[in-house]
Amino acid sequence: MCNCITWCRVPTADNGGKYPMSDHHQNCEDFKQEPFTRLEFDGTVCVMEPHEADAMLAESDEEYTVSTVMLTRDQFERMPEFQGF
Repeated sequence: MCNCITWCRVPTADNGGKYPMSDHHQNCEDFKQEPFTRLEFDGTVCVMEPHEADAMLAESDEEYTVSTVMLTRDQFERMPEFQGF
């Protein structure tokens, strides 16, 4: 049972202030991180679902810097919409 409302959450080294805070504390049973793909091109960064990134990379000739970030679903969904490279 989640009781995260009673736990204080502060930015950690994991999120470094780059991503929204999770709805759940790291010790909560509902805190479940998933892998997302982070693409960087010419100083612009985008985080997307891995299958979407794979499809985009397969169709592109550009050289992206690709890495994986671990986020909870709620963190990912609260990120602002990407405006394009």
